[in-house]
Amino acid sequence: MGGAPGKTAIVGCVDAEGRILIVKQLAGPFAGAWLLPGGSVEPDERLEDAARRELFEETGYRVDDLTRVAQYDVRSVPAGRFHFLVHLFRDGAVTGTPRAEKGGELRWARPSEIDAHPNLAVALADLGLIERDPEVLRRDLMKAGLEMRRVV
Repeated sequence: MGGAPGKTAIVGCVDAEGRILIVKQLAGPFAGAWLLPGGSVEPDERLEDAARRELFEETGYRVDDLTRVAQYDVRSVPAGRFHFLVHLFRDGAVTGTPRAEKGGELRWARPSEIDAHPNLAVALADLGLIERDPEVLRRDLMKAGLEMRRVV
């Protein structure tokens, strides 16, 4: 896979009970994993707009306020299968009626009770929702066949 990395936006939605909204991935390199809602940024689309659009498409929820938390460079190990720049946002509060996208699933879960995919664990740690040793996270990522480096 050559050229520029794909640009994605994901949203960490936390409810009043401290639960995080996660969705089951339908496609791509993480198909089957429970991750934060989000997806590809369209050409000429603002990051925040992509995050809002993807959140709505995957969950039926809308959000007005977003705060940028981090940006990650995510690559397959060995290199060549995928390369993404992932922009992580945290929501203010969601509105709407939960509705998973066709064929998808969503749920609200306590971060400490999730058997988190390594890239979800990195995001949960950066959102301040779990504590994980950075070296353990790095090893877990490598076992899963990816490198995830925070760049912002």
